[in-house]
Amino acid sequence: MVDFSRWLETVNGMSQSRRRGYGRVSAYLQSLGVPRANAYRWEGQLREWYEEGPADVAALRRERAELLAEVARLRAGGGGRAGLSPHAEWALVLEAAVVGTSDEEIATLLRRAGGRSLSHQTVHATLAAAGAVGRGVYERYFAGVGRVGAADEIFLGSEPLLLVVGPLSLLISGLRLAERRGSEDWKPVFAGQRELVRCSADEARGLVKARKDAGVALQGDLFHLLGAGRVYLAALARRGEAAARDHQDAEREVERARFCGGKHRGLSAGSRRGQARAKADRLLAEYCRLDDLLGEIEKAFAYTTAEGRLATAPEARARVAAALAAMRQTRDGERLAKKLRVLERPWAFAYLDGVEEGLRGLRLEQVGPDRSMRLGRRVADTLAWRRTDKTPVEWLAKASTGSLADQVELAVLGVFDEAIRSSSYVECVNSRVRLVQVARKRMSEDFICLLAVHHNMKTFGRGSVRAGWTPAALAGIQLPTEDWLDLLQMTAKELGKPLVRAA
Repeated sequence: MVDFSRWLETVNGMSQSRRRGYGRVSAYLQSLGVPRANAYRWEGQLREWYEEGPADVAALRRERAELLAEVARLRAGGGGRAGLSPHAEWALVLEAAVVGTSDEEIATLLRRAGGRSLSHQTVHATLAAAGAVGRGVYERYFAGVGRVGAADEIFLGSEPLLLVVGPLSLLISGLRLAERRGSEDWKPVFAGQRELVRCSADEARGLVKARKDAGVALQGDLFHLLGAGRVYLAALARRGEAAARDHQDAEREVERARFCGGKHRGLSAGSRRGQARAKADRLLAEYCRLDDLLGEIEKAFAYTTAEGRLATAPEARARVAAALAAMRQTRDGERLAKKLRVLERPWAFAYLDGVEEGLRGLRLEQVGPDRSMRLGRRVADTLAWRRTDKTPVEWLAKASTGSLADQVELAVLGVFDEAIRSSSYVECVNSRVRLVQVARKRMSEDFICLLAVHHNMKTFGRGSVRAGWTPAALAGIQLPTEDWLDLLQMTAKELGKPLVRAA
């Protein structure tokens, strides 16, 4: 475990080295004996903590305030320290743990709530027993659920947590706490995905190989498909800004030469100004050209065309190929096109192939004569509605009248619920898991299973487009109870494990 002060010192030194000039960061890291991969990972984590930390802390404070209010209510209604039953103590320990509270803080809250005075070791043992049962609950009801999912890893300290998350429900359907993220680490995750037919993910080699071996189709993640191109274009913009500054400096030098320099100095300054202006103009024109072409590529990922027709994978691939060919006419364009070569791979537009296959069964009397245009309008309306309402298709089907219009709408909705093109759903779960990890530091895989059970059965709050639903309900999972603690107890009883007595 690397001391946090060393992280901070290393990242600060990297920032200072960048200000001194190009290439200084590598020399600085070599002098410290710190690998570049570790240093850049530390820098990214510190930046993430700086940007997302305040929101996480605010959420944690709100949850703790609610917990403390509940403690006060229990004390007022239970007559003081003798008011908690063993079951209430056990429930308080688990609820506090999964919202991000350390063992020592849980013991303190338990005492203030009127429970017994327990050591943090006892709290830890209680959570370990619950985690073992939580793994059984997770594997029985949630593991491997869903035909499509987003796959990615998040880091809990230095350990990667491999996740598969449902796009509509945000259900955690696959997890593994591994030492690395190679194909052998991912294989057990995909082996447990009994229903998965397509996943959206980046092109990490281990993930791609494990996915391919499991026979799961891949949809490339939109952010990673275009990310390298955006980075290169941003670097080109910085070069253009630097060239513009050089041109301004050359202009000032010409003015100085005009008033206090000789003829030779004036000619030299004018020559430099001309060269600087030409370079700045060239870079600006090249940036504008490549930015427009990258914009054309981004438009190729739309579900509908500019004319309102339903987009197809062959059209999207042809549009990308034309843009890449136009890029390659210049040196910078060739480099940018090289960064975007991944767009030529089959899985870049696999979601459009899935849409075409899914909608192929709609008949003429259901759609109408101008199939592409009518479906395009229906798709645009469906996607706009789906952004604000996540009601599952199965629930909508129960309320359907059986009309042709309803049949078409349900078919389109079902197809596009599976036509995902991003793995960012894992990041939604990341914000939940990392909040707990910040407070508890290290988490076992059993505890992560317990946390996944709580997440999958927790109702989304006000302000969410999934408000009122749980991930399990959105995924269509039938559970014997809606209370996650009751489900743990029912499973523990079947396994013969006295969970409450452990408290």
